[in-house]
Amino acid sequence: MTDPINPSNTTPPSNDRVHLQEEYRHGADLFQRALDEHAESQDPKQKKAFQEVMDQALSILNGAAKSLKAQKLLQQNQTISQDYTAYQKNPTEETKSKLSFDLDQAKNLYQK
Repeated sequence: MTDPINPSNTTPPSNDRVHLQEEYRHGADLFQRALDEHAESQDPKQKKAFQEVMDQALSILNGAAKSLKAQKLLQQNQTISQDYTAYQKNPTEETKSKLSFDLDQAKNLYQK
């Protein structure tokens, strides 16, 4: 069966692929939770800590996508990265909503 995310089917072995897919979804979820908390926090130290979590979550997303050799995930990560940069420059409800949408899309790419 061909993997819809990686049609060339050069993915890691099945068990590794499942683990990496779970890691990817977990990274997207972690990013989303940190984003929500960052938007709510008024404490600059907390905001910085949540930003560090978002940076780490983005690294998890990129690492999992590269390991899966999944172009669709890499493209989604690029969109997330661009919208994250926009949110950092201008943390409004609009930029947060766009980033949240991107993260939801990422989580849904590998639904069971």
